[in-house]
Amino acid sequence: MEKTRLTRYALLSLIGVAILYIIPFIIAQDSFDFSLLDTQAGIWTNQGFIVSFKNTLMFMVIYIPIVVILGFLLAYATEYIKLSFAVQVAIILPIAVPILSVAGFFRDLLSISAFSKIFSGLSMVGLIYIWSCLGFTYLIFLISLKNRNKSIEEAAYLDGAGTLRTLFKIIIPLHSEAMTLSIILSIYNSLKIFKQTYAVFGEYPNYDMFMMQNFLYLKLKKLSLEDLIVSADIFLLFIFIVLMLVLAFGMYQKRKLSK
Repeated sequence: MEKTRLTRYALLSLIGVAILYIIPFIIAQDSFDFSLLDTQAGIWTNQGFIVSFKNTLMFMVIYIPIVVILGFLLAYATEYIKLSFAVQVAIILPIAVPILSVAGFFRDLLSISAFSKIFSGLSMVGLIYIWSCLGFTYLIFLISLKNRNKSIEEAAYLDGAGTLRTLFKIIIPLHSEAMTLSIILSIYNSLKIFKQTYAVFGEYPNYDMFMMQNFLYLKLKKLSLEDLIVSADIFLLFIFIVLMLVLAFGMYQKRKLSK
Protein backbone atom coordinates (compact mmCIF):
# COMPACT_ATOMS: atom_id res chain seq x y z
CA MET A 1 0.00 0.00 0.00
CA GLU A 2 2.86 2.36 0.78
CA LYS A 3 4.37 1.71 -2.65
CA THR A 4 1.00 2.43 -4.26
CA ARG A 5 0.72 5.75 -2.43
CA LEU A 6 4.26 6.74 -3.39
CA THR A 7 3.53 5.81 -7.00
CA ARG A 8 0.44 8.02 -6.98
CA TYR A 9 2.35 10.99 -5.57
CA ALA A 10 5.17 10.46 -8.07
CA LEU A 11 2.67 10.23 -10.92
CA LEU A 12 0.99 13.49 -9.87
CA SER A 13 4.38 15.19 -9.72
CA LEU A 14 5.31 13.89 -13.16
CA ILE A 15 2.00 15.10 -14.61
CA GLY A 16 2.58 18.56 -13.10
CA VAL A 17 6.12 18.75 -14.46
CA ALA A 18 4.92 17.59 -17.87
CA ILE A 19 2.15 20.22 -18.03
CA LEU A 20 4.26 23.10 -16.72
CA TYR A 21 7.64 22.37 -18.32
CA ILE A 22 8.00 19.40 -20.68
CA ILE A 23 4.96 19.94 -22.95
CA PRO A 24 5.57 23.71 -23.39
CA PHE A 25 9.24 22.98 -24.08
CA ILE A 26 8.33 20.44 -26.79
CA ILE A 27 5.81 22.83 -28.36
CA ALA A 28 8.43 25.61 -28.37
CA GLN A 29 10.70 23.45 -30.52
CA ASP A 30 8.53 24.37 -33.53
CA SER A 31 10.34 27.72 -33.48
CA PHE A 32 13.80 26.09 -33.54
CA ASP A 33 15.89 27.80 -36.24
CA PHE A 34 18.67 25.49 -37.47
CA SER A 35 20.38 28.41 -39.22
CA LEU A 36 21.32 29.77 -35.79
CA LEU A 37 23.61 26.75 -35.31
CA ASP A 38 25.83 28.08 -38.09
CA THR A 39 29.28 28.74 -36.62
CA GLN A 40 29.85 31.64 -39.01
CA ALA A 41 26.63 33.61 -38.56
CA GLY A 42 24.55 31.87 -35.90
CA ILE A 43 24.30 31.97 -32.14
CA TRP A 44 27.99 31.08 -31.78
CA THR A 45 28.90 34.54 -33.10
CA ASN A 46 26.79 36.26 -30.42
CA GLN A 47 29.23 37.77 -27.94
CA GLY A 48 26.69 37.67 -25.11
CA PHE A 49 26.10 33.94 -25.63
CA ILE A 50 29.82 33.15 -25.77
CA VAL A 51 30.60 35.18 -22.63
CA SER A 52 27.67 33.76 -20.66
CA PHE A 53 28.45 30.16 -21.69
CA LYS A 54 32.13 30.62 -20.82
CA ASN A 55 31.33 32.18 -17.43
CA THR A 56 28.79 29.45 -16.63
CA LEU A 57 31.25 26.70 -17.54
CA MET A 58 34.01 28.33 -15.47
CA PHE A 59 31.63 28.84 -12.56
CA MET A 60 30.54 25.19 -12.54
CA VAL A 61 34.08 23.85 -12.91
CA ILE A 62 35.39 25.96 -10.01
CA TYR A 63 32.58 26.31 -7.49
CA ILE A 64 30.64 23.05 -7.69
CA PRO A 65 33.71 21.03 -6.57
CA ILE A 66 34.34 23.62 -3.83
CA VAL A 67 30.79 23.25 -2.47
CA VAL A 68 30.94 19.44 -2.61
CA ILE A 69 34.38 19.22 -0.97
CA LEU A 70 33.54 21.80 1.70
CA GLY A 71 30.25 20.05 2.44
CA PHE A 72 32.04 16.74 2.92
CA LEU A 73 34.82 18.23 5.06
CA LEU A 74 32.35 20.02 7.32
CA ALA A 75 30.19 16.90 7.65
CA TYR A 76 33.33 14.85 8.40
CA ALA A 77 34.39 17.40 11.01
CA THR A 78 30.90 17.36 12.54
CA GLU A 79 30.84 13.57 12.80
CA TYR A 80 34.45 12.93 13.84
CA ILE A 81 35.63 16.15 15.52
CA LYS A 82 32.19 17.09 16.88
CA LEU A 83 31.59 20.65 15.72
CA SER A 84 29.47 22.77 18.01
CA PHE A 85 25.74 23.08 17.48
CA ALA A 86 26.11 26.80 16.71
CA VAL A 87 28.51 26.05 13.83
CA GLN A 88 26.11 23.45 12.42
CA VAL A 89 23.23 25.92 12.54
CA ALA A 90 25.39 28.57 10.83
CA ILE A 91 26.09 26.14 7.97
CA ILE A 92 22.47 25.08 7.49
CA LEU A 93 20.73 28.43 8.18
CA PRO A 94 21.38 30.06 4.75
CA ILE A 95 19.15 27.40 3.15
CA ALA A 96 16.11 28.97 4.82
CA VAL A 97 17.10 32.62 4.28
CA PRO A 98 14.82 34.44 1.77
CA ILE A 99 16.40 35.72 -1.44
CA LEU A 100 15.73 39.39 -0.60
CA SER A 101 17.55 38.97 2.71
CA VAL A 102 20.49 37.45 0.83
CA ALA A 103 20.48 40.42 -1.53
CA GLY A 104 20.46 42.93 1.31
CA PHE A 105 23.23 41.10 3.15
CA PHE A 106 25.59 41.02 0.16
CA ARG A 107 24.79 44.57 -0.87
CA ASP A 108 25.94 45.69 2.56
CA LEU A 109 29.11 43.63 2.15
CA LEU A 110 29.78 45.16 -1.27
CA SER A 111 29.56 48.62 0.27
CA ILE A 112 32.74 47.78 2.20
CA SER A 113 35.61 48.75 -0.11
CA ALA A 114 38.06 46.18 1.26
CA PHE A 115 35.55 43.37 0.70
CA SER A 116 34.63 44.54 -2.81
CA LYS A 117 38.31 44.54 -3.80
CA ILE A 118 38.78 40.91 -2.69
CA PHE A 119 35.51 39.59 -4.13
CA SER A 120 34.44 40.89 -7.52
CA GLY A 121 32.97 39.45 -10.67
CA LEU A 122 32.63 35.68 -10.81
CA SER A 123 34.22 35.24 -7.38
CA MET A 124 31.39 37.31 -5.86
CA VAL A 125 28.80 35.08 -7.54
CA GLY A 126 30.74 32.06 -6.29
CA LEU A 127 30.72 33.41 -2.74
CA ILE A 128 26.93 33.88 -2.86
CA TYR A 129 26.58 30.36 -4.25
CA ILE A 130 28.78 28.78 -1.58
CA TRP A 131 27.08 30.69 1.23
CA SER A 132 23.53 29.85 0.13
CA CYS A 133 24.01 26.25 -1.12
CA LEU A 134 26.68 24.73 1.13
CA GLY A 135 24.06 23.54 3.62
CA PHE A 136 22.55 21.10 1.11
CA THR A 137 25.76 19.15 0.47
CA TYR A 138 26.60 19.34 4.16
CA LEU A 139 23.30 17.69 5.13
CA ILE A 140 23.61 14.98 2.46
CA PHE A 141 27.08 13.97 3.62
CA LEU A 142 26.18 14.28 7.30
CA ILE A 143 23.21 11.93 6.94
CA SER A 144 25.33 9.49 4.95
CA LEU A 145 28.13 9.54 7.54
CA LYS A 146 25.72 9.05 10.44
CA ASN A 147 24.32 5.92 8.78
CA ARG A 148 27.72 4.40 7.98
CA ASN A 149 28.94 0.98 9.04
CA LYS A 150 31.53 1.85 11.70
CA SER A 151 32.87 -1.72 11.88
CA ILE A 152 34.59 -1.33 8.50
CA GLU A 153 36.55 1.70 9.70
CA GLU A 154 37.41 -0.01 12.99
CA ALA A 155 38.72 -3.03 11.09
CA ALA A 156 40.86 -0.76 8.93
CA TYR A 157 42.36 0.95 11.98
CA LEU A 158 43.09 -2.45 13.55
CA ASP A 159 44.91 -3.47 10.36
CA GLY A 160 47.16 -0.43 10.73
CA ALA A 161 45.56 1.99 8.28
CA GLY A 162 46.06 5.63 9.19
CA THR A 163 43.45 8.38 9.22
CA LEU A 164 44.18 9.67 5.71
CA ARG A 165 44.33 6.21 4.19
CA THR A 166 41.05 5.24 5.84
CA LEU A 167 39.51 8.49 4.62
CA PHE A 168 40.52 8.11 0.96
CA LYS A 169 40.35 4.33 0.66
CA ILE A 170 37.28 3.53 2.74
CA ILE A 171 35.17 6.51 3.88
CA ILE A 172 35.00 8.46 0.61
CA PRO A 173 34.37 5.40 -1.63
CA LEU A 174 31.67 4.12 0.73
CA HIS A 175 29.84 7.43 0.45
CA SER A 176 30.12 7.76 -3.33
CA GLU A 177 26.31 7.69 -3.69
CA ALA A 178 26.04 10.68 -1.35
CA MET A 179 28.74 12.40 -3.39
CA THR A 180 26.86 11.75 -6.64
CA LEU A 181 23.66 13.13 -5.14
CA SER A 182 25.45 16.19 -3.76
CA ILE A 183 27.04 16.91 -7.17
CA ILE A 184 23.66 16.66 -8.92
CA LEU A 185 22.05 18.92 -6.31
CA SER A 186 24.94 21.38 -6.58
CA ILE A 187 24.47 21.53 -10.36
CA TYR A 188 20.78 22.19 -9.82
CA ASN A 189 21.53 24.94 -7.27
CA SER A 190 24.08 26.50 -9.63
CA LEU A 191 21.24 26.99 -12.12
CA LYS A 192 19.14 28.70 -9.41
CA ILE A 193 21.87 31.16 -8.44
CA PHE A 194 20.41 33.59 -11.01
CA LYS A 195 17.72 34.54 -8.48
CA GLN A 196 20.30 35.70 -5.94
CA THR A 197 22.53 37.47 -8.46
CA TYR A 198 19.51 39.18 -10.03
CA ALA A 199 18.41 40.43 -6.61
CA VAL A 200 21.91 41.74 -5.83
CA PHE A 201 23.19 43.01 -9.21
CA GLY A 202 20.03 43.49 -11.26
CA GLU A 203 19.31 42.21 -14.77
CA TYR A 204 22.47 43.76 -16.26
CA PRO A 205 25.44 42.56 -14.16
CA ASN A 206 29.05 43.06 -15.18
CA TYR A 207 30.27 40.93 -18.08
CA ASP A 208 32.55 38.90 -15.83
CA MET A 209 29.50 37.68 -13.86
CA PHE A 210 27.13 37.44 -16.84
CA MET A 211 25.80 33.87 -16.68
CA MET A 212 23.77 31.76 -19.12
CA GLN A 213 20.61 32.39 -17.13
CA ASN A 214 21.11 36.15 -17.56
CA PHE A 215 21.43 35.71 -21.32
CA LEU A 216 18.29 33.56 -21.54
CA TYR A 217 16.35 36.00 -19.35
CA LEU A 218 17.25 38.96 -21.57
CA LYS A 219 16.31 37.02 -24.71
CA LEU A 220 12.97 36.15 -23.14
CA LYS A 221 12.40 39.77 -22.12
CA LYS A 222 13.09 40.93 -25.68
CA LEU A 223 10.92 38.07 -27.06
CA SER A 224 13.82 36.82 -29.22
CA LEU A 225 12.25 33.38 -29.27
CA GLU A 226 14.50 31.82 -31.93
CA ASP A 227 17.69 32.83 -30.11
CA LEU A 228 16.14 31.83 -26.78
CA ILE A 229 15.13 28.33 -27.91
CA VAL A 230 18.45 27.56 -29.63
CA SER A 231 20.47 28.86 -26.67
CA ALA A 232 18.31 26.98 -24.17
CA ASP A 233 18.64 23.74 -26.16
CA ILE A 234 22.43 24.04 -26.32
CA PHE A 235 22.59 24.76 -22.60
CA LEU A 236 20.20 21.89 -21.84
CA LEU A 237 22.35 19.50 -23.88
CA PHE A 238 25.42 20.65 -21.97
CA ILE A 239 23.72 20.09 -18.59
CA PHE A 240 22.43 16.69 -19.76
CA ILE A 241 25.95 15.58 -20.73
CA VAL A 242 27.33 16.74 -17.38
CA LEU A 243 24.60 14.87 -15.48
CA MET A 244 25.20 11.68 -17.50
CA LEU A 245 28.92 11.88 -16.66
CA VAL A 246 28.12 12.33 -12.97
CA LEU A 247 25.70 9.39 -12.98
CA ALA A 248 28.22 7.24 -14.87
CA PHE A 249 30.82 8.09 -12.22
CA GLY A 250 28.39 7.10 -9.47
CA MET A 251 27.54 3.79 -11.16
CA TYR A 252 31.23 3.05 -11.69
CA GLN A 253 31.97 3.63 -8.00
CA LYS A 254 29.02 1.45 -7.01
CA ARG A 255 30.20 -1.42 -9.22
CA LYS A 256 33.71 -1.01 -7.89
CA LEU A 257 32.48 -1.35 -4.30
CA SER A 258 30.33 -4.38 -5.08
CA LYS A 259 33.33 -6.36 -6.37
